[in-house]
Amino acid sequence: MKKVLLVLLAILFCGTLNLNAQKKSIKVTPDNAKIYVDGEYVADGSYIIKFNRNEDVVIIKAEATGYVTKEFRVKKSDQRKTITVKLAKDEAFDSSVASELANKYFTIRVREGIDEDKAWKLLTQVMLDYFPELKTADKASGYMNTTWQEQDFGESKVRTMVQIKESSDDGLAYKIKIFSEKNEGDHDNEGDYKPWPRVLKKYEPLINEMQMRLGDK
Repeated sequence: MKKVLLVLLAILFCGTLNLNAQKKSIKVTPDNAKIYVDGEYVADGSYIIKFNRNEDVVIIKAEATGYVTKEFRVKKSDQRKTITVKLAKDEAFDSSVASELANKYFTIRVREGIDEDKAWKLLTQVMLDYFPELKTADKASGYMNTTWQEQDFGESKVRTMVQIKESSDDGLAYKIKIFSEKNEGDHDNEGDYKPWPRVLKKYEPLINEMQMRLGDK
């Protein structure tokens, strides 16, 4: 009888462990971080994962403004009941500003009194004030672009490049685009760079300077 009782207790104990393993608590700092499970938003700050019978692993993503996004896997077999995650401060965020012009073309119409030669010279001067070199500068076609400039922030990398195209449909004008991309994954993988709706502070004055030196007043 004692053996039967011990077997039943063992089965009950194992069943309890298995039941506990089906639920895991995720807690993220800061507490306003958004939590996603398998790509679907579920909560802010904390969430209890409930594994389905045939589910062995889920992918968790945690993100918050001003912090580096973190993505990781949680297995059903993980013996931890609570999994705590602390997001790292995003130094790139603190070194940048939000910009509606990031990764979009904007147009500067050259004011009267500035001909094409002078406009091209002014554009070149402004670009070289912010970038060490130009990748392409074709005055005949009115096309100019810089090389990519990367800045490493430890947990992430940001790269910036500027492209200029002449647009003369209605007087002399130039279309300008600031490419701003961020990499929070494999820093050596080009495919991990994604368009970023922010511009590093050191490039922010470029737009106003071009407008002041060439644009209509």
